[in-house]
Amino acid sequence: MRNLAILRLAVIPFTHTVSSLSNGISRRKFGLVSTTSGIMSSAAPSKASPIAEKAKTSSEPKPLIIAVVGYTGGVGACLLSAMEKIGLKKPYALVRSSTMQIDGEAKIPVNFADLGERLLEAAKSQNGIPIIADVTASADVQNEYKNWLSKGISVATANKGIFAGEESKYNELLASVVYPAKLLHETTVGAGLPILGTISALKSSSHSIVKVEGVLSGTLAYVLGAVAGGKMTLSEAVKNAKELGYTEPDPRMDLNGMDVARKAVILARLSGLTGIELEKMDIESLVPKALEQCSVDDFMKGLPAYDEEFAARVRVVEETPGSRLHYAAKVDVDKKLVSVGPMACDASHPFNNAGPDNLISITTNFYTRPLVVQGAGAGGDVTATGVLADILLCRQ
Repeated sequence: MRNLAILRLAVIPFTHTVSSLSNGISRRKFGLVSTTSGIMSSAAPSKASPIAEKAKTSSEPKPLIIAVVGYTGGVGACLLSAMEKIGLKKPYALVRSSTMQIDGEAKIPVNFADLGERLLEAAKSQNGIPIIADVTASADVQNEYKNWLSKGISVATANKGIFAGEESKYNELLASVVYPAKLLHETTVGAGLPILGTISALKSSSHSIVKVEGVLSGTLAYVLGAVAGGKMTLSEAVKNAKELGYTEPDPRMDLNGMDVARKAVILARLSGLTGIELEKMDIESLVPKALEQCSVDDFMKGLPAYDEEFAARVRVVEETPGSRLHYAAKVDVDKKLVSVGPMACDASHPFNNAGPDNLISITTNFYTRPLVVQGAGAGGDVTATGVLADILLCRQ
């Protein structure tokens, strides 16, 4: 999805609002908490003692020795800008597809093994924390994660590939993390929204995840919103979305639901389900089978033939007052089922308040009415600030 304007929530970096639908609406602020500590005394001495000086020095945060992989892309450029805004030291290394620049030296061909070694050397000499921020979609970069993590280098990534890939490789990746390294990938679902961190925190604090439901595609939220109430036909909604730049150049890349399905796999695994593989999931595409293999132009020309069939499906749902059809992912932990596709929601369902936003609804044994996380789920700035939040968490 490209250039989708998200209007409902202005996201302030590192601070988001999470609403619980139990007992009305309560709001909780999630933000980064500094782990540095200060020294308090009843009276300031005229001269600092050696003990006080030592304590003061030890309380200072360690420097972050950061390599940004994919710095020339949209998210990468936003990440560098966000780092500068908060006064974070310039990245130690900048890496693109073919070259890398380390510590301000001349650009050289990419060598990920050397990059890791240089990061470790710099971290040791500066008593710092080595971190690699991956804002690419490259499988080649992800193939290096295990090596970096096993050597104590933290990874903060927006690259969802391996987290939604084969379960065996996913488990191998988790097992490769050697303290003090951290593997953080909050932005693989919902950009900068605190979704994965919220689920992890709930599980850690004795909640049992019962169900997770999510509207995870702004493009599909727009299309389903446009056909609601018969405002547009399916083909008109897709055409508008394409012209507005909300879809990929080939809209079928959005309409087939595969990006939503990958996010559903990540949510399912984090919620505690095992044996979840993308190829075995129930995924309903909005692309008619007859139009799957044709050119983009032929797809756009052929789609109107399916307008009435889809409109009839919408009308059936909307016969119940207040009900709406949404394209969503559903993770049912109790039933061990994961599904992706159009979902009929009654008037009370949180999805009916999503608008163009991403929205995640989390039901637990304690939150029998779901806890909801809602806001901008796409865009360079919100994704970059989510990655930056993960980078800063490496200090904790």
